[in-house]
Amino acid sequence: MLTRDYMIREYRARAGTLPALLMIYGVLVATLAVSASAII
Repeated sequence: MLTRDYMIREYRARAGTLPALLMIYGVLVATLAVSASAII
């Protein structure tokens, strides 16, 4: 399971690269979407 700390570590490891930024935001949005669909 991906944690927020892991995401921050990954972000810092690849800081400044647009694809990494997009990937991190994509995973966050996907996690929110999955959570929302599980609740509804």
